[in-house]
Amino acid sequence: MKVLIIGAGPAGCALAHGLKKANIPFSIFDKGEDVRRNRHWAFTLGWARPYVLELLPEELGAKINSCQVDPAIDCAALGEDKIVLYNGQTREEAFTFPIPHAREINIRQFRTLCAEGLVVHYGKKFARFETIGDNEGVRVYFEDGTSEDGDVVVGVDGAMSAVRHQLLGVRAATPETLPFVLMNFNASYTAEQALYIKKNLHPLVDIAIHPAGHYIRTNVLDMPVKDDPSTWTFQILSTWAPKTVEDYDNETDRLQRLKALVKKNGWAEPYKSAIEWIPEDTFILRDQLKIWKPVKWDNYKGRVTLCGDAAHAMTFHRGQGANNALFDSYCFVEAMKRVRDGTSIEEAIGDYDEKILKRGMEEVQISKAQTFFTHDWENFINSPVIKLGTKPSHSAKTEGYQE
Repeated sequence: MKVLIIGAGPAGCALAHGLKKANIPFSIFDKGEDVRRNRHWAFTLGWARPYVLELLPEELGAKINSCQVDPAIDCAALGEDKIVLYNGQTREEAFTFPIPHAREINIRQFRTLCAEGLVVHYGKKFARFETIGDNEGVRVYFEDGTSEDGDVVVGVDGAMSAVRHQLLGVRAATPETLPFVLMNFNASYTAEQALYIKKNLHPLVDIAIHPAGHYIRTNVLDMPVKDDPSTWTFQILSTWAPKTVEDYDNETDRLQRLKALVKKNGWAEPYKSAIEWIPEDTFILRDQLKIWKPVKWDNYKGRVTLCGDAAHAMTFHRGQGANNALFDSYCFVEAMKRVRDGTSIEEAIGDYDEKILKRGMEEVQISKAQTFFTHDWENFINSPVIKLGTKPSHSAKTEGYQE
């Protein structure tokens, strides 16, 4: 039995390690040229942490905290094992809720850590798959003209998944674009500016919502030289409902529009300065806020399936995307253990797909609702993040949470 893994992000690599632990052969492929890729951001690792530790070898699991955006921060020891949502106009605490054992993780460092000990085939862009014979296996073709045979293909290739597009066709597989402006980018400052911003941010992750309907999340992302703040990089993540013709266009002057909106709405510190001080040559990629709510796919009698963002692309306003993706990896490995122990591929993957579909539909819908509530200050109290916090909506056993 051999599993072909398409996508070597954290979820794909964690899945590979889980198979390796279970003595299940696999090959893992990624379209990127190396482990660094292009996009760089932070995510909150919360309830999925025990599942990640179950998948990774012990020596890698012990290093997860080194992937924190600031490895020196112990949020639990600081008594900050919680998410705070600030009023962006006043800097007052508006809402708080627990997030046990959470860490803010640098995805590039985490991706690098998870790839350790694996032979990842980079530069392999998925082209298509086909089943072999009378359901005897599956063959994957790559755009460089090579191919690979296996027993099961799992697409862990992100929100724009090419595997999903073949399974469902372009119409059904294309994500839905939500009506919000999205800017997600990295910024650096002078040493004095960087120190001021970091000192005044929440130590885990700083999230503020302006009553005018503007969301800003700010956190330090990289600290290559801890004693030289001029080397630090920060992540700025901002969303709002379109206010101008240019917002709908989203092609030009993105930084200028963000700065103008923050000034117009009268943001409090440290957000005011964090945006105002962004160097004018900072590049902000054209971006859109997209989701993909899963629909049932044909798994070719268990030969092809999806995992992570490929199976359910959700927004980040409740912080569930990465945690669900990593939980998927755990569930897929458990399914393959059943196959190893005698269950048919069709049954094991069928059961896996059914659970992923149900959970994905629910979580994507909740995340979509949270995004709309996030930009509606008066009704935010009724949002999923207030009712559920950062707990999963499903029955995963979660360390530190009551089921």
